[in-house]
Amino acid sequence: MSLDFEAEGLLDGLEGDERKARIDLLEQLSEDGVSLDELKKAAAADRLAMLPVERVLATDAKYTRDEVAEKSGLPVELLARQWQALGLPEPDAGEPYFSDEDVKAAKLLGDLRAAGLDDEGILEVTRVIGEGMARVADAGANLVGRSFLQAGDTERDVGLRYAAAAQQMAPILADQLRHVLGLHLREQVKRDVVDRASIAAGELPGSEEIAVAFADLVDFTKLGEHLPPEELGRVAGRLGTMASEVIGPPVRLVKTIGDAAMLVSPEPEPLVVAALDLVDAADEEGADFPPLRSGVAVGRALERGGDWYGHPVNLASRVTNIARPGSVLVTADVRDSLDRDGYRWSNAGRRRIKGVREQVPLWRVRPAD
Repeated sequence: MSLDFEAEGLLDGLEGDERKARIDLLEQLSEDGVSLDELKKAAAADRLAMLPVERVLATDAKYTRDEVAEKSGLPVELLARQWQALGLPEPDAGEPYFSDEDVKAAKLLGDLRAAGLDDEGILEVTRVIGEGMARVADAGANLVGRSFLQAGDTERDVGLRYAAAAQQMAPILADQLRHVLGLHLREQVKRDVVDRASIAAGELPGSEEIAVAFADLVDFTKLGEHLPPEELGRVAGRLGTMASEVIGPPVRLVKTIGDAAMLVSPEPEPLVVAALDLVDAADEEGADFPPLRSGVAVGRALERGGDWYGHPVNLASRVTNIARPGSVLVTADVRDSLDRDGYRWSNAGRRRIKGVREQVPLWRVRPAD
């Protein structure tokens, strides 16, 4: 028996082509097994167009968390922490939310424990994976939206087009992510050579000497007062793209934080060159793009979960806040480590910086030419 969509209030306020497209979409979803209750909830939330892609990406939810724990042999508490570390929404207790794929992933988590990896270390990596995958998913969704959303589309057009894109993109992205992960792991192994002292101690070194730079967009907050959110997001996204384009090993982009990018390098000079190039790249974007400023510091820091912590990180961030638009400001330690003849220098004086007892001598650096 077919549903009376009009009587159920699913066609309210719709006329002409829009009404016909809604009926076509509702009929297809209903034939695919979507319940009337789900249709009503989606219509109330104005997300009917997203139901087709949700169904493409959905898994067969049939297990509670307790059942996943039983099948995988893992503690329920660990599974809950792992799910939280991935940044995923917490399902209600007792809800059959998890699929066979989730059970398989839990068993793989058990294999990692059996191989000798500790829970806290696994969760640390899980958090990094969750953050990275959230960014990949966000970028992918934006790409699909820009590529496939067209003026004059109906809900049916958008829903079916997004679903087709999801079917094609998911396996391609999975292969690409696997490939890129392998490339990064290979480069990381090259950098993190385990020496004889580490082998004797039975652990990797703790803190290490590292150069840190931040680069942030000047007056980004004020920019948000007269730019629409999507344009502001484009500006912030362009910073991450520029950073990826101008840097190369041994300099590494650690993260972008809204209007700022964080870079690290085991050697100060490549990092200073990268900071100068990044400031120049922002300048070449033209008058509609805000200028960059950058601060560079060096010292011992600790790496955890792909991020860095310690004095040079805090110092580089605060030096960046002092730098003028379109300039790179470095500490005296950074300047002393460079070939001074390769650059032009101007003394920026001594500045009192929070967290540092003595005043910090700072230098503005420019390319020699």
